[in-house]
Amino acid sequence: MSTEAENPFQTPTAELLAPTTGTEHLRLYSIPGIGIATFFGTPLAGAYVIAANLKAMGRGGETGKLWAVSIGFFIAIIVAGALLPENVPAIVFGVVQVIAMNAYARQLFGTQVDQHKIANGAFFSLWRSVGIGLLFMLGFIVAMVPVLLLFGLV
Repeated sequence: MSTEAENPFQTPTAELLAPTTGTEHLRLYSIPGIGIATFFGTPLAGAYVIAANLKAMGRGGETGKLWAVSIGFFIAIIVAGALLPENVPAIVFGVVQVIAMNAYARQLFGTQVDQHKIANGAFFSLWRSVGIGLLFMLGFIVAMVPVLLLFGLV
């Protein structure tokens, strides 16, 4: 047997590459996108978009708390709208929702979204956030019309 022949039991040589973090193909919703979805579709639409970001970041276990906080906030806005005098402008409720959901999103993953932006990561279009918000608004209207008719408020 020739000593110059390749050893069949030798480990193949290969170039070692640095491991990837998986964020190269990660697509997120921006903080303004969360605000837009919230503005058009209540805090529930904002929660949907935030939950999508959390799942994309591998933090899907945190969505339960997110939904509990968002539903509680949504109910609080409805109750406040019913209890406050009629001379309070309606825009106040929209602005409060957007500010609150944006602040909550920044607290949850603001630094990760900023790092993703610095690394030229991909973001979903703001139009997608508008569409999600409009779909949630449509669902809210479809759910509320029978309730309002039941109580004779329409």
